[in-house]
Amino acid sequence: MKCGIVIVDTGPLKTLAYADSLTLLLAPGIPVHISDMVICELRNGQQFPGNIKALEFIESNMNNGLDEIETGVPEIAEKLKALRVDPGDESIRRIIDKYEEDSDGEYALLVSEDEKFMRTADPKGHTYIMTTRPFLQELEKRGMVADAEALMQKAEEAAIHAGETPGRGQLNRGREWNTPPIRNVLIKPF
Repeated sequence: MKCGIVIVDTGPLKTLAYADSLTLLLAPGIPVHISDMVICELRNGQQFPGNIKALEFIESNMNNGLDEIETGVPEIAEKLKALRVDPGDESIRRIIDKYEEDSDGEYALLVSEDEKFMRTADPKGHTYIMTTRPFLQELEKRGMVADAEALMQKAEEAAIHAGETPGRGQLNRGREWNTPPIRNVLIKPF
């Protein structure tokens, strides 16, 4: 089984940036893909220190364990908005469809903190959905992180100190997801 981590919204990157732990995305030793829409959204929000840290991490690790996954959505974002289609949601839908259509034994671990996505996601048989806290807890189980909860607390405090309220309650324990692919519940994230 081949699996890649796919970052489908800015939340995980910002959380890990504020925890000074972006390199943990590379810790499992599997490819990390970041949606072109996520990169676009980070660039559009450079007033936030977490976005700047995330962009610096992406630039310094591009093609070195990390790459951009093209959805084509940034180029048509304004048209989508005019049609009342959220560009971020469309980007995620295209990623899920890509893994269903193009994958032959390849799985995607979609890491997200977008509460709306979590509520409305229509994952296919080749996508595993996880929020940041369970991702860090999995790393803790594997001995790659000393204390996942301490990292989440550090991220929340740093975000607030930087003047950015953690978005949509993504650091709230009640909104965590750790969902295996629908047609293969035996698949482990990494």
